[in-house]
Amino acid sequence: MNGVIPDCLTQMIKTKYGADRLAEVLSAAHMERQSFLPGSDIPDADVMKLMGAACRTLGISEGQAAEAFGEYWCLTYAARIYKADFAGVPNARQFLLQMKRVHERVTQWIPNARPPVFEFLETAPNKLTMKYISSRNLQNIWLGCVRGVGIAFNEKLAIRKLDSSSVEITFG
Repeated sequence: MNGVIPDCLTQMIKTKYGADRLAEVLSAAHMERQSFLPGSDIPDADVMKLMGAACRTLGISEGQAAEAFGEYWCLTYAARIYKADFAGVPNARQFLLQMKRVHERVTQWIPNARPPVFEFLETAPNKLTMKYISSRNLQNIWLGCVRGVGIAFNEKLAIRKLDSSSVEITFG
């Protein structure tokens, strides 16, 4: 998995809960490092171990962790390191629609990158069906990020789960 995911997760924990709590999470995950290099390939199992340790140590559910991650990702982390992807995008809908292209670009400059693939179906002017395709089963993190996009663009998004990999998003 791209190092930006665990890097964002550790930065979010440190910012929201403090350095001492991050140290507890890392200890519970049997990890020593506090930072991960963006673009590096981190084993999926290590990232999942870190996420699980964060949930147990901080006393939060996987859904709550995913929500916090998605909000921090969109408002702080990605907004800083992927500025160009946010620039000139007028709304949450357009931002989500460009994610397929962004992830295609990532596969070109990061060795071994396996980002999720997204499929979209525009069902109405204010509705979009979004499908998440990945063998990693990180649907909670994906949904947390979709909600984070709504917050980043100051838009209310109604998200209705259609199945384990598809949601209908109503904008506004």
